[in-house]
Amino acid sequence: MPLDNDIANAWRECGLHLHIRVIAPFQLDLPDGSTVDVEAFLPDFGGPHGAVVVSREDEPRDVRASSARVFVSLVGTSYRQFEESLFRATLDDWGWHGAESSRPSWYTGTPWS
Repeated sequence: MPLDNDIANAWRECGLHLHIRVIAPFQLDLPDGSTVDVEAFLPDFGGPHGAVVVSREDEPRDVRASSARVFVSLVGTSYRQFEESLFRATLDDWGWHGAESSRPSWYTGTPWS
């Protein structure tokens, strides 16, 4: 299944609005030497090696991305359009793992309840 360009675009917009690093789309290197295309890569969230976003509608890419050392999040159609409160809540849940000096002022670290 091809990338969901709407999800990639929404994450790019998220990066601009929330002043965070987002590369969307992104080609993720896998341990076996192959690559998998994902909708977005956020190097400062999810874990020490960053987070990748994969459309929930493409489980095979999710399985492949999960073999890498990154946090993988499957997202649904609600992420096809940037909605600040949803994206901020998602990022708070994933956790900040970047440099403390670069942590965004809006970040609370509050997990989903």
